[in-house]
Amino acid sequence: MTPPVITPVLIVGGGPVGMNLALNLAYWNTPCLLVNDQPATANHPQGNSHNARTMEHYRRLGLAEEIRAVGLPPDHCGDAICVTRINGHEMGRIVLPTNRERVTSGFSELDLTPEPNHRASQMFVEAVLKRHSDAHPLIDVRFGWCMLSFEQDKNGVRAEIENLSTGDKLAVEADHLIGCDGGQGNIRKSLGIQYAGKSGREVDFMMGQMLSIYFRAPALYDIMQTDAPWQFHCVNEDGRTSIVALDGRGNFLSWAKLPEGVDPNSIDPRPILRAAVGEDLPIDIISSKPWTAGLSLVADRYGKNRVWLAGDACHLFTPTGGFGMNTGVDDTANLAWKLAALHQGWGGPRLLANYEEERRPIAVRNLAQSYALAEIKSAISVPEGLEEDSPGGAAKRRTYGARFMSDLAEEYGCIGIQLGAQYTGSSTVVNDGSKPPDDDPYVFTPSDTPGCHAPHAWLSDNQRQEGSALFDHFGKGFTLLKFNEIDTSNVEDVARARGIPLKTLTAPAAIRELYGAPFTLIRPDQYVCWRGETMPDNDIWETVTGQ
Repeated sequence: MTPPVITPVLIVGGGPVGMNLALNLAYWNTPCLLVNDQPATANHPQGNSHNARTMEHYRRLGLAEEIRAVGLPPDHCGDAICVTRINGHEMGRIVLPTNRERVTSGFSELDLTPEPNHRASQMFVEAVLKRHSDAHPLIDVRFGWCMLSFEQDKNGVRAEIENLSTGDKLAVEADHLIGCDGGQGNIRKSLGIQYAGKSGREVDFMMGQMLSIYFRAPALYDIMQTDAPWQFHCVNEDGRTSIVALDGRGNFLSWAKLPEGVDPNSIDPRPILRAAVGEDLPIDIISSKPWTAGLSLVADRYGKNRVWLAGDACHLFTPTGGFGMNTGVDDTANLAWKLAALHQGWGGPRLLANYEEERRPIAVRNLAQSYALAEIKSAISVPEGLEEDSPGGAAKRRTYGARFMSDLAEEYGCIGIQLGAQYTGSSTVVNDGSKPPDDDPYVFTPSDTPGCHAPHAWLSDNQRQEGSALFDHFGKGFTLLKFNEIDTSNVEDVARARGIPLKTLTAPAAIRELYGAPFTLIRPDQYVCWRGETMPDNDIWETVTGQ
């Protein structure tokens, strides 16, 4: 009989969340086994923005530059525009930076983060994650395998997995099982965990049944009446359709509202695209798939005992704002360091419950913002006569374009959602009674208040091109940031005796105003968990490690 595969963590699901969890576990020196029931990474695009927090995680993992090399070319126009049809009238334009401008000295967000948002389809990024997962000695990647069953007790998890090509079955023994298997995944259902929230009502756009179309049409660039943008919002008497450029070389993704009750498998996508374009063009439909917009669902629990959930398995978003995948990636950084702490013996029994305590409120927050943006987009009705070649038609286009620019610009500027998640009430954060900045979706105010994202700073005047970020100097475990030369060997000795990884970092005086206290303790996921006027007492370790 084949002996069981023994691993600290079994991950089910090999999308961006599952692979990020695996890579984060490996970063924190914890082996894992990842199974995915598909033979390869996604071949249909979705998730077109990797936000600043996600890119910070990729920077920590050493992947940011490679990920910035895929997706929309560096100098491709980043704008989102509203047109009647692609060969028709431009009604409004939301000016957005190119991928190159986002990482060029002088871009305002570089004052807040070393890694601003990047435009790239999830499909391209998954391929990068898969290459690195395959190559890492601590990650056992098994695409084309599924989990048949699992059971847990106080000592661990036992599961059976199957090779879908050969039918071979293997037993797996793991300390923990993590379900990254999506909204229809079996792990959540097996735990009896329910979703709560809104499931998408039938309105004009970005709610209910939608069709996603992946197509190739290089000739589209020849008929554009404007500079080729990143995103088109096409609005006319035939309906509303969005189209985004994937690579600047003729590959696009489109999504459109389907009539209620229509079988999506019976739909020919070509008439939808022709209505958006305005004329017949050579178009190669690569794939199309239905999906439901307007979802705003969160699991009532994130797990139980030794089995936990991450990503779509515990929250389902509508795509407005681009929060879904990014929230899932942020889940994995929070969860992975806690799993690693348990595996390495320095984490306490409260850490996994603390994962739910910290991350579920963030999902609720992000879902509310995403749904609000979807409702704004859906509420903009299409007036009759919008395409008329008349003064009345021109006036309607000006009015519609002005509303597009005023109402939808917020969708592209939610920096507070990206970087402002707060864990100030967390049981693993030492609250000092101070008030954190307001949680504003559109504004991020850096703060060293315990429970906030550690403030970013550049350690040279040249920003990203030649300088290093403060984050780059943090340790893999906890980092004690100080602004003086006081001997910290006692703190280091206490951490070492407990097996807690700790790096002491003396910060330059130039960034003192970002950090209000002489001493700041920063967690492995770059969150402040304590600050003080004097060195930390020994008993704080009980709190921050979940003992």
